[in-house]
Amino acid sequence: MRILRTIESFLPCVTGPARQAFAVSHQLETHGIASPVLTSTLDIDSGLAKHETIGNVNVTRLSFLFKLMRYAITPGMASHMEGFDLIHSHNYRNFQTDRAFFLPANDDCPLS
Repeated sequence: MRILRTIESFLPCVTGPARQAFAVSHQLETHGIASPVLTSTLDIDSGLAKHETIGNVNVTRLSFLFKLMRYAITPGMASHMEGFDLIHSHNYRNFQTDRAFFLPANDDCPLS
């Protein structure tokens, strides 16, 4: 099973939702369930790696085209959303959750 986690801002920017997303992905990975994180570069140093592994969690950061408050538009998400059994989006009122919900990569992949 493969579960994609989406969140608008992730580590190293430490917030409650980022901690939760990391903890859930970390535990799933320890049980052999792939659970990478797809996020934006919102709130982090733009010089950080676009792809890295934090602990046992693979993280992909997409640059945002523009933002309106916390709504950071990250084009190109679709190519990173294919091949998953489930998409788990953290937070609401952000592009990453809206993209996963309104424009799924395929109709067979549910959103939680």
